Parts: sequence; C-alpha cells; structure tokens
Amino acid sequence: MAYTAYDTYNNQFAYPLQQSLSHGAMYGVPPTTEYGYHDPAYGAAYSDGYVQGTYPTAYAPQRTVSQYGRAYDDFDLRDPYYGGTTTPYTRHRRQSSMSRSMSRTMSRSLSRMGRPALGDYRRPSSTVIKFKRKGGFRSGITLGEAMANAHLSQNEDYSLYDLNADGRGRIILKIRWTGYNSMTYELPADGYDGRVELQTLARRIARACVHFLQQSLLNFRPPDGQFTILAGFVLRGDGDTLQVISLGTGSKCLPASRLPKCGDALHDSHAEVLARRGAIRWFLEEIARICATPALACASPWISRGADGKFALRDGVTLVMYISTIPCGDASTRYLASFQDAEMAALKDSTPQPELPSNTASRGRDNYSLYGVMRTKPGRADSPPTLSMSCSDKIASWNVLGIQGAMLACLFRPIYIDRIVIGEVEDAMRALVVEDCKRALYTRLRSINALPAHFRLNEPGVDFTSVVFAHSRSALGSRATSGCNDSLCWIASSERSIEILINGIRRGVSPKHRHIPKFRPVLSKLALFSQYEQVAAEAGMHIDTTLSYFETKQVDPLYTQARKILKGPGGPFEGWVVSGHTWEDFNVYGNCITTAC
Repeated sequence: MAYTAYDTYNNQFAYPLQQSLSHGAMYGVPPTTEYGYHDPAYGAAYSDGYVQGTYPTAYAPQRTVSQYGRAYDDFDLRDPYYGGTTTPYTRHRRQSSMSRSMSRTMSRSLSRMGRPALGDYRRPSSTVIKFKRKGGFRSGITLGEAMANAHLSQNEDYSLYDLNADGRGRIILKIRWTGYNSMTYELPADGYDGRVELQTLARRIARACVHFLQQSLLNFRPPDGQFTILAGFVLRGDGDTLQVISLGTGSKCLPASRLPKCGDALHDSHAEVLARRGAIRWFLEEIARICATPALACASPWISRGADGKFALRDGVTLVMYISTIPCGDASTRYLASFQDAEMAALKDSTPQPELPSNTASRGRDNYSLYGVMRTKPGRADSPPTLSMSCSDKIASWNVLGIQGAMLACLFRPIYIDRIVIGEVEDAMRALVVEDCKRALYTRLRSINALPAHFRLNEPGVDFTSVVFAHSRSALGSRATSGCNDSLCWIASSERSIEILINGIRRGVSPKHRHIPKFRPVLSKLALFSQYEQVAAEAGMHIDTTLSYFETKQVDPLYTQARKILKGPGGPFEGWVVSGHTWEDFNVYGNCITTAC
C-alpha cells in the first residue's frame, strides 16, 4: 500500500486513522467502513474506557501455537476475541501492520519488520508490501475489489517468512478500534512453492474487516451499567407494510456555553430529536433517489410529488413514532413523581420556587407541580442550562408544524405523526400516562387557529408496548448507574447509515478534524443544510446560495406563518427558547457570515 498508517482517513465514514496505543506488536489491518449497512441491530461489541482522540488500528497479540485451533477462511469464523495475556513464542516474531487510506478508493499497506534479530541488541528493519491492482498506476484497492479477487501486481513476490506466518502457514490478524472490543482472526496464507498469493490474502483480510464492522460498529451498546433511550420513525403503508427509516439513542444535550456557531455539532442528542433528524435526512435522500432515477418517481411506495412541486406522503402511508420511554418534559412529570419517595417529595414541595410568568419556559423540573408548561432540558437543577426545549414540547410543536422542519418545508408538505408507541409503562400507569401525553402533546395547543393551508393541529394516537428495550433503565434495574454519554444514529438506505456521537460530534474525531466536511455528523445543521441545497437543486428548485442557514429557514412563507402563530406573540408557545440567529448565521460551507465563529 502506498500510504502510511498515520494521518489517513476513510472517505466514506470519515474516521481518521491514526495508530492508537496498544500492548502488542503491530500486525493486521484497521477496519474498513466503506461497506454499506442497513441493519440497526445491537449487540455486544463495545469497549469501556476509550480515550478520545485515538483511532482504529490493528496489532498481533503474543501467542502460543496451541492457542488457536483452526484457520479463519472467509466467513468460516471461530471464537473471534482473545485476551492479551498469553505465553509468547520462543522465536522472535517480526511485526507486521496493515493500514489504509482513502482518497476515493481504499488503499492498504502491509508492512513487515525484518528477519528475526540475531541478538537482543539488534532492532528489526522495516519494509512495505503494496497492494496494487494489476495495470494500475497507483497503490490502493477498494474493499469491493479485494473481495472480488482483483488481479494484483507482484502477487507472488513474498514468502510465508516475509509475512511472518507460523509453521502452519497462517497469520494472526487482530483488529482494534478504540471504543470497541478487539477481534482476532486466523488467516491461512495460501500459496505455492513458499510464495504467498496476495490476492487471496487481500480477500480474506477484507472479509475479516467486514465481519468486524458487522459485529462491532453495528452492534454498538452502552457500557455495562449505563442506560439510554431509543426512538425511531417507521413508515406504514398499505397492507401493513413497514419501513423503519431512522433510529436514535441518547439522553444528553450541550449546555448553552458550548454551542457551536457554525452548525457542525448537534445541540440536542436526545433519542427523539436524533430520530427525527434522521427521518429528515431519509426524506431528503429519498427525494434525491427519485430525482436521480425519474422512473422511480412512480415506483416509490412512500412519497410522491404534487402539482405544486412539493412532495408529500402517499395516500394510505402514515408515520409512526416509537419511544422506549415517556418523553421528557410535561408528558412525564406525574409519571416520574409517582416513583419518588415521600421524603424527596416533601423536600421538593418545601423548596421555594420563583413564580413562573405566563408563556415562559420552566427550567428542567422546577415548578414540577405545574402541568402544561414548557420546560427546557435537562431536568436536573445542578446541570448547566441549555437552549434545548424538552422532548414533550418539541413533539407538540411537530404536531402543528410537522416533523420536516422549516428548511425542508420548501420541498415537503407538513409530515405529521399518526401514532406514538411508548415503552416501559406498567399497565396500572397507562391511563395516567395517556392523559398526560394528550395534554402535553396537543390538547394544550387547541387554542391555536387560523393556520395556513396544509397545516393543522395533529392529534396522534398513543399506544404502548410491553417489549422492553434491552439497554433501558428499567431493563438494567439495580445495575443502572448512569446515562450513556454516547448516542447512536441510524438512517435507512443511506451511504453513511450509522454514526456514534458524543458531545454532539462524531466519536473518534479529534478536535482538529471536526471542522473538515467529511468528519461532520450527518445529522448536524450544517450537514443537513448542504444536503438540502444539493437535493433542492436536483429537484429543480431555485436556490439562493448566498443565504445563511437562519435565512434559509425563513424562505417558505406558509411554514413561517404557522411558526409565528404557534411561537409568536400571543401563541401557546410564546416563550419558546431558541438558539436563533447567533448560532445559525453560517453558510453552506460552514463559514459564519456576520458573526465570528
């Protein structure tokens, strides 16, 4: 491979690849993330105690001949994980590593240390084996080429000894990615006359990387003792056809003092908010698919374009929202109070609270005896204040304005939630929760009127499920110690379908890289802004590229009018807290226009 293991990156999933600290000799490849995934399954491939700023790498553990039973051959897998405390070989092992860099294609390098040292005073030398497509002008092959047996230059130039194979002609590949469990594979190095066939080896390495991603990246789960919340959006068509379009987990949000001004980090990482932003991106990408393939416009079972040029859900298609627990804010106030002991309830009742002016948002659980009021996140009084409204308030606003938001309103008619399915509510509490959810999500807005065309007060049904989310607080019980800081985002049929966030940015991205476009979260304001302008142009809309993100949100007159009725003077949400122009004054390139970033 042509590139070193340092300061390289994956062009699709945009994880920078730098060597992380490990306790073994380098041997193997960092995992590739060039493959597309659409399965949001959870599993057990998470590693506690990761360090921010370290990235995927691979190394070979010290081992004994008897430790490994049979070889890894394509998808014929053995137990993939081993501990690091093993007896080393008596023979000195030369150290090998694989790394990859992507420009538009993935490139790999297999470096090996020189022959065994003659004594303890000699250090092994180094050389590089380059994976290069036969007839190609540069080193580097894609993951697809490796799995499709691409013909490689210098395919048989290296021996088993050069690749540090053991006496059985096998090499040990251990893939590490900070934040996940490492996995170890045993790969046979096929060849003849002592020469290794790199083409077959590259295919096996590629399949090992795919397996690692399927077991690790897609099977993200919180660390032991940490709980989280899951939310998702599902489209339901005729004949009860279901399409999960987005999922999100999380319960954190950034304090006001840490909000970015260029839109490259998420302010609110609660599960409901992430799932809704994921749904927005799915709708944008669905429009892009239709525009790219005009024949698909009639074939799409979910959306269609009207005579006014705007898209809408097809007749008979409805949107269902799932939340693993009651949304924070007004909908959950009485439910949470029912679990407080008498001493804590008496303490809260005796704590003096300032009188809450009308049409003003209460901070967290202050004035928790008041119902039907707006609240900000988080609920805890000892947490830094934020500019994020509670999920109950946000869902209520979606019941008037639609989940598509201000920017997508130029492309889409309002998209309303038909039903909300909630988990973790005992049978005895369901009547109370239904009453609170109706009040929090729409009945307190019934005074609203004179909405513009296509806008209305939506009143979704409220249902419950007895299926417990495996990583919820109730599922962990006494083992639950704290909320998980990480958030998972999943978008169906997307090139970058899955991301893991922490503090509003992608996990594993260092601060110096966070402003690079390929490293931005796909659900950030800036990433959605860029996607919107691209899709709108493909849909034949006139786009003024000189407008800021804030100005673009004011373009659709009907949405702007409906928002003013809801949140403007005299509206039911008059005291709505907004980040506003200060944090939205950036263009599609992420540059602040009138304020300093």
